Amino acid sequence: MDTNTEKRYFLDALRLFYETQWLHNIPVTEILTQGCLDSIPREWMDHLQVLQNDELNNFVVEKMTKSEWPDSLKAYVNHCKVTDRLSSTLTLPSAELPQNFRIGLSRKKQHEIMHLARLVHVQCKPYNIQTIIDLGAGLGYVCQMLHHLYGYQVLGLERKEENVNRACTKQRTAYPESLTHVRYIHCDVTCDSADRIESILQREFPNTTAACLIGLHACGDLSTSASRIFRRMKSAKLLILISCCYHKLSISDSVRTPSQEKQYFRNFPMSNCLREVIATHSFDVGQFLRVPFLRLACQESVDKWRGMSGEKHDEHSFHVLARAVLELYSQQNNLILRKKVRKGTRKSQCMDFQTYVKDSLLRYDLMPKSDMDLTGDVITRDELERDISRVWEKQNERLRAVEIYTGLQMMLQLPAESLVLQDRLCWLHEQGLEAMIVPVMNKRLSPRSHAIVSHKR
Repeated sequence: MDTNTEKRYFLDALRLFYETQWLHNIPVTEILTQGCLDSIPREWMDHLQVLQNDELNNFVVEKMTKSEWPDSLKAYVNHCKVTDRLSSTLTLPSAELPQNFRIGLSRKKQHEIMHLARLVHVQCKPYNIQTIIDLGAGLGYVCQMLHHLYGYQVLGLERKEENVNRACTKQRTAYPESLTHVRYIHCDVTCDSADRIESILQREFPNTTAACLIGLHACGDLSTSASRIFRRMKSAKLLILISCCYHKLSISDSVRTPSQEKQYFRNFPMSNCLREVIATHSFDVGQFLRVPFLRLACQESVDKWRGMSGEKHDEHSFHVLARAVLELYSQQNNLILRKKVRKGTRKSQCMDFQTYVKDSLLRYDLMPKSDMDLTGDVITRDELERDISRVWEKQNERLRAVEIYTGLQMMLQLPAESLVLQDRLCWLHEQGLEAMIVPVMNKRLSPRSHAIVSHKR
């Protein structure tokens, strides 16, 4: 690892995300209350708002610019390009799950299982590794596939006991031949689990001296825990990790300021290299690398916009702006939106605001922020619908601005994910481990498509 090169990369990335806080540091529901649409530079809007649908798609997906555009916009596009280190060059072999393994699995899940299993086999074969440890095994699909296709013995560790029971039940009925080769164990994996996992491994598969740790879409702290376990666990010789849900990393400290809540994470940054750059240049990352940043890093990539129709853009901008109007009305009236059901609004209601409001008021409660606000007149449902609709009438000409804002934000997704993964890669290098980031899956089908692969010398 060239430390100076990495430090320059981290510094440039930090500058990008510090300068573009107006794009990524605010929940999308607050784009009106926080004035995000007004933050788009006027000279950018003058050029972007006249783009045809295909031109807007190509700008966001392919980073295509025009010579007459302002230098600041072209500089933004270039900064996004150089901060994205995640290779998109990938030729996937034709592969399908065996028929009896497809039952109940989406096309996305089938794709992920098949291509992760293939990567694991390609990486394990040169080292003659015969044992796999799946951290966060879920219902055991990857475990069974690795045994069925390649004959590995697999230890599946899973935090939820219900999932372990379901995996065992499925194994007994559908894959009885794997009972001695695939074992599911209830285990809450943390960064301190290396000794316990080693003990479980030797109990289930005695005399194992070389194992590969894997994780498919290891959520939140599980990804960083897996890396720490790999470093400490003697029999772990190879690590293959596809992360997800970066925004679920645990927060070590938060500081409430008049304008926002600063958030600092236990496992991000992870590397000494990134930490040193932050300290040397006095970046307060708790101010701008917060949950919204990490949420952006694990959203769908710009490929979603490849060939996207005008109708789909209209539907998206309506949904975003309509939800932002609810938030704006709530703030203007000192109210809090509280979900009554898991999903606040239904996209099937998107194209008619009156229907949208009626549906939303069935799915949200509008609650006073404090007891002081309970003293006003009680407002009827009809009056509430009418008042919210008035706010919409003042904002609905901003639908085009919403889609431009979204496109500019999406251009930061891969740079954001790249920063997170480069930090983890750098940490592995600092531990004296060989490591690389490799594309594994079709990112249009499975957005978290890159794996960190590390092995011990």
